[in-house]
Amino acid sequence: MATSHESLTLQLQQQERLHHLLSSLLNRFLTTEIADFKKRVDQSLAELGHYFAVDRVYVFDYDFTNQVCHNTFEWCAEGITAEMDNLQDVPIDVLPEWVNTHVAGETMYIPRVVDLPEGSAVRAILEPQAIQSLLAVPMMQGKSCQGFVGFDSVVSERTYTEYEQQALQDFSNALLGAVERHRIEAGREEAQRVLAEREKELIDYQEGLVRTLLRLSALRNNETGNHIERVQDLSTLFATILYDHHHPEVSPLFIEGIRLAAPLHDIGKISVPDAILLKANQLSDQEWVFMRDHVRVGGEVLKDLQTQFPQNYFIQMAYHIALYHHERWDGTGYNQGLKGEDIPLAARIVTIIDVYDALRTVRPYKPAYTHEDAILAMRDMEGAFDPTLFELFLVHQEEIAIMFDQTFKAH
Repeated sequence: MATSHESLTLQLQQQERLHHLLSSLLNRFLTTEIADFKKRVDQSLAELGHYFAVDRVYVFDYDFTNQVCHNTFEWCAEGITAEMDNLQDVPIDVLPEWVNTHVAGETMYIPRVVDLPEGSAVRAILEPQAIQSLLAVPMMQGKSCQGFVGFDSVVSERTYTEYEQQALQDFSNALLGAVERHRIEAGREEAQRVLAEREKELIDYQEGLVRTLLRLSALRNNETGNHIERVQDLSTLFATILYDHHHPEVSPLFIEGIRLAAPLHDIGKISVPDAILLKANQLSDQEWVFMRDHVRVGGEVLKDLQTQFPQNYFIQMAYHIALYHHERWDGTGYNQGLKGEDIPLAARIVTIIDVYDALRTVRPYKPAYTHEDAILAMRDMEGAFDPTLFELFLVHQEEIAIMFDQTFKAH
């Protein structure tokens, strides 16, 4: 009985040590500056490696868009060969069992590599690296797997208790959050420099927009307000996608600009009578003239703000969006008949998002389309959209649909 008690006491002490170590590491992430982040991650992996007496600790990112994964951080014990340089752009389909386990939010735990079947693809990858035991814990962002933290034992085999596995799962998720936070912060450094120069101007602009929106909020029904918020969320998401694809015109400043400016795309509809705006039947030619004139009115409203702040980046973007979001790529839109890249990028983005949201929601003259039907309808709108942007929209349509559903339910 005494031996059992001592064993339990030892186990609790080990758990307390691990808990203290992980808490210390996570607190370090939260207080680390961008310039020191990689160094801190490397130090943390080293401390984990020493604690668990393993030979290699590493972090991988999954890039499901390009179907590859990358080894981004690695620590190796003395005498152990580093593998990070050899593990860049690794095709995901090489190890479907491994990837599927992580996507399901589960840990890949192999106490003895030698016990894997002779024809196992996992064994074929691990044995050339002399790995005897392995633990690979997924980094989860909600239900989405972004990568994993791995622990290799080369010199000898290593087993892990359920408590250790769960603790490392918590650590890997927190590490992902820290990595994402520092990545975003690093990408915003240049934007922050510009924003600092214009801070007062931006505050004035935001306050002006809030006052304008408050004045207009009582003039339209709830669905109009909900449409504005969905266009804001979806335009911001799509701009972020363009940034991730290295679009030359899209920066963190541009993303923030479209987040602020997109909600004002239909501000000119204050001039359209309810009898036209909410009409359930087809509009007459004269009614269409009134409807289409909202882009001119919207441009004039925002031109007044631009006069107050002539150098303001965000007001300029809002002006372009309001005035040009009904232009078409082939030049047959209204009111200016602009064509191709003569239409500002922000307006071309909002054009796609505005049409998608209009199709997905109930309007006085039509029922709500499913996502699939909306995509089919947009594919048939030949010449309406920037083909490069629309192709990227289709590639990321699942993300767009998820964001739409989330925003729709929230409002």
